[in-house]
Amino acid sequence: MPLSRSVSRAGAGLVVIFFIAFIIRGSSVPHAAQTYQSVRGMLASSSSSFSAAPRYVSLDEEMPESEYVVGVAGFNYFHNLYLHGGTYHFVTTNPSPFPDILTEKGPGYIMTADLGPDDDGRKKPPAGEDRWRVLDPMEAREIFGNVAIRKSGISMWINDAPGAKTHSFLNHYFHWEMFLGAWRVVAAAGDTDLPSRIMYRTTPKDWVSLTAWFQQAVLPDTLIEEQSIFEDRKVGGMTFLFDKISIVDRWAAHQKGDDVKYWNKATADLQTVAVPLSWMDPMRDSLKRLALADGCSVERQNPTVPIVSYINRQLTGRRLNADDAAELLVEMRKLHEDGVIEFYDAQMETLTRTRQIMFGVHGNGLSHQLWMKPGSGVMEIMNVGGFAKDYAMLAELMSHEYYAIHNDTTFPPEKWRRPDKWAVEQGPGFHGSNIRVDATFMANMVKQMAEARRGVVEPPLVY
Repeated sequence: MPLSRSVSRAGAGLVVIFFIAFIIRGSSVPHAAQTYQSVRGMLASSSSSFSAAPRYVSLDEEMPESEYVVGVAGFNYFHNLYLHGGTYHFVTTNPSPFPDILTEKGPGYIMTADLGPDDDGRKKPPAGEDRWRVLDPMEAREIFGNVAIRKSGISMWINDAPGAKTHSFLNHYFHWEMFLGAWRVVAAAGDTDLPSRIMYRTTPKDWVSLTAWFQQAVLPDTLIEEQSIFEDRKVGGMTFLFDKISIVDRWAAHQKGDDVKYWNKATADLQTVAVPLSWMDPMRDSLKRLALADGCSVERQNPTVPIVSYINRQLTGRRLNADDAAELLVEMRKLHEDGVIEFYDAQMETLTRTRQIMFGVHGNGLSHQLWMKPGSGVMEIMNVGGFAKDYAMLAELMSHEYYAIHNDTTFPPEKWRRPDKWAVEQGPGFHGSNIRVDATFMANMVKQMAEARRGVVEPPLVY
């Protein structure tokens, strides 16, 4: 089974969608492809400067000061952050040079407090000093004691926990989009090592165990530390020094973010965090190694012909008009027979989980565009007049070419917002079973996008 087929057929679509890809995905801009290759090679040898640091740190001899690296509301990356008694401590002799997250924006920019027994989860207060503190080394020594246990490598802290009247958002795999933000701020700092550990305030179990599959299959060397580990550290009386740690908090993003409120998506501000085109390669390469070990081959009969995957949702409630869907398949198969594209009709409901490559973002299943090479093409078909930015947002993060399709025309970005900047409505029929699309229009779009990508192939795997 070719790797290209395995990957291109993965995922389950929220809205009917096309993906155009080369092997795993393709790029339409030669300069972008060259930049991608050069950055990829430059970062391939990245290693952590903290890897040889001692496990136990004598705080009498040294007190490594904390550093804020990069981030946006709800997604922030630090060096040398301390944990003691369940509280994260930012240790610095002079907080004034740091971004205003330590002063004006406050701790609510980083994380929120736990919900009280009467809170309904609609709004969470900013973290208090029981969760987040900024202090100088002298104050820190009085609290920490004489020694800290170093946690080397990249750590990720997912601050998501249920309240008395609410559940954790992590009980749904596609809400695990928080990992995407945690990784993006890491990549923005130039770090390419996969995380050493992912830490939770809760038990991140989704109902179909896809989070577990991703963590164990794509991140096999990453420690998964759930609530009991956090509680042990909280009551054990020791101080822990995290060399590198990203902290993510859904509610902090919603309450302090800039564009988040307009789209109601915690990840809406992530596109302002600059990353190289190759930022997802460490995860993609891990997935490719898994596929190769499973017997897949990277060889294709026509490696320069773009792959087009049709995420077929006709077995679900949200689907195309039946006649339009049938005509669409006819047009795509013509392009396939003419050698314009390599076409796959992917009905996700009929595939096993091992063929459903999913990485969580908010929404049911189109997250597999994460595995496509930057510069791939994405077309999302929606009811005329309606729009949701869920997967356009993801396409932006991945530097894909994205089009929202309304029957026989595109719905351009300048129409995605109302004059007051808020998102346009999804509109009636958005979740219905009679979404219209003009098959001839789609065929022409696919042909144009495929032609722009002809000859672009997947770069070799870096071992």
